[in-house]
Amino acid sequence: MHNYLQASWKRTGLLGLLMFFTFGFVSAQSDLAEEADLAYNRGAYSTSLQEYIKAYPKVKDIDEKGRIAFMAGESFLKLMEPTGAEEWYDKAIGLRYGSENPEVYLHYGQAMSMQQEFDEAIEWYITYKENGGDPSVADAMIEQADNDALELMEPSSRYIVDNLLRLNSTSYDYGAGFASKNADAIVFASSRESSTGSGEDPITGQRYMDLFTAEQDKKDNWSTPEPLNSTINTEYNEGTVTFDKKYRSIYFTRCISDDDNSYACDVYRSSSMGNKYGPSEVVELINRDVDDSSQVGHPCFTVDNDFLMFVSDMDGGFGGKDIWYVAYDEKEDTFGEPVNMGPNVNSAGDEMFPAMRYDGALYYASSTLGKMGGLDIVRALPAEGTMQFEKAEPMPYPINSSGDDFSMIFKDDEDAGIFTSSRPGGKGKDDLYSFRLPEMEFCYQGDVFDSYTGNPLGATVTINGSNGDSFTVTADGDGTFALCDKEIKNNTTYDVEVKYEGYIVTGDRFSTVGLSNSTTMTREFPMKEVVLDVEYDMPLVLYPFNESELLINDEVNSADSLNYLLSIMERNETFVVQLESHTDSRGNASYNKELSQKRAQTCVDYLISRGVARDRLVAVGHGKERLLISDADIAKMRTEDEKERAHQANRRTVFRILRFDYEPGN
Repeated sequence: MHNYLQASWKRTGLLGLLMFFTFGFVSAQSDLAEEADLAYNRGAYSTSLQEYIKAYPKVKDIDEKGRIAFMAGESFLKLMEPTGAEEWYDKAIGLRYGSENPEVYLHYGQAMSMQQEFDEAIEWYITYKENGGDPSVADAMIEQADNDALELMEPSSRYIVDNLLRLNSTSYDYGAGFASKNADAIVFASSRESSTGSGEDPITGQRYMDLFTAEQDKKDNWSTPEPLNSTINTEYNEGTVTFDKKYRSIYFTRCISDDDNSYACDVYRSSSMGNKYGPSEVVELINRDVDDSSQVGHPCFTVDNDFLMFVSDMDGGFGGKDIWYVAYDEKEDTFGEPVNMGPNVNSAGDEMFPAMRYDGALYYASSTLGKMGGLDIVRALPAEGTMQFEKAEPMPYPINSSGDDFSMIFKDDEDAGIFTSSRPGGKGKDDLYSFRLPEMEFCYQGDVFDSYTGNPLGATVTINGSNGDSFTVTADGDGTFALCDKEIKNNTTYDVEVKYEGYIVTGDRFSTVGLSNSTTMTREFPMKEVVLDVEYDMPLVLYPFNESELLINDEVNSADSLNYLLSIMERNETFVVQLESHTDSRGNASYNKELSQKRAQTCVDYLISRGVARDRLVAVGHGKERLLISDADIAKMRTEDEKERAHQANRRTVFRILRFDYEPGN
């Protein structure tokens, strides 16, 4: 007989975090609690909860009463009902159960985290640590609660999620799969009142799971879910579906229980027959003659239909439940031997609910690879080799939450789809949620004005993108312009040119490459009027004392300063300019004259090396004839550092425009 595995593998998430430091089975401590302990040990948490609550008022021993209260809280937590768990942990703590078992504080904190009460959760984790709990566990839970709280306050992604209220019930609704090529129909599992049979699942206290279908109209409204026919739905649990690429067959999980509430989970399939499905049959993914105890479920085809992934707790894995795959020969309708997906996909915890996107990326739920607690959705990108994947990375909030998040499916190549979550605020135990990643919106805006008077200029602005897009706009009467209507695209670099008659052409370069959020970029363009034979300021071009090479250190990069002039020369192709270099006052006049000429020539040579025509540049050295700071002013300075900085400021280079009628070769 198969070992027990939770019904259709729905519930293992949030408590998976605690699996390393809690006991899996409890021993009967009293006759009154014996039935409750037996039910808990076989995973019948709804039954165990009822029995613990029934036993609680009858027990007189304080220690046993505290244990029963704790186990009632544990049953609530296994059922993902944190408010009930909170109430019973309170009772256990009031009976001083924490002195016997500090895990009551740890699990109390977990219940608060599930309700997104992270400050209170941290207090309980600290209490756990202070009362003999494992410090490493406490620290890990505190760090996770801090991270979860930060994600809620400052979401790290643009995803938008919405509860699919029309599809959800007050019970469990989970594991949707698209049932059509157009992604306008889904099949999902639910324990709602209209499920088949009258029995109650002893694990969840709900009806057994059935598969339901719903369709989406052109206005994106979902129809009322309807159960699949009786060849699919039975008195047992059905859930977690996939379809072949032609949508001719449905593959799903079915868990059949026997009299002692043990479960046998396997993958089944059924062929489409019009609007219904034919008889279902077991898909033999493992040899049941050799292995009759391992559980199998959560089927998922690869995009090309060459492989079928599934989840199993069979031997040879990395953790409790791993994702495996078998090759599928569509022509022969045969499946190969199971192969584990490997350590980049699987972990020491549980990996479940695989789904593959059109681009081959694998999305699935993990109890240990996420960051927000419970089951988290992770993504593994395809790598070189057959069924090879990169190391999985968790999806951000609000896809993942403090609850269980799993079963994420995408609509073809859209950044949109459906996933399941038990997060706070839902309609039922687990709910279906839609998600979408809206396109980033970029805005590039500027203000153009005269650099001397501040008056606005109606300049012509041309923007050329690396993607081939080009836009030309004219600044308004107030000198402003904006491109904020989806002109600016993602992953694109743009060059900007700003022109106004009689002014030096200026510009900018900006990029959306690497941006992860919508962004507004604002620039100012102070334009300088073209006046011949007037000295124009530029970023400092400095030189070491008594040398002619450019000064480059941690504080100054004179090559970058010259790039300012390079940009002007490139945008103003008719300019002929004179670069004028100056020295400080130290040294004799003739030597300084010669040194400054060399410095000016250094600048000219740099610009020539960057593509400026030689006959557009003139080098002139002024020596110490035109000091920026006089010797008298320098003498008044208090420190040697101040004086040296003043001398360095005198060692400068500026430029002036000689002509603006240059023509190449003339």
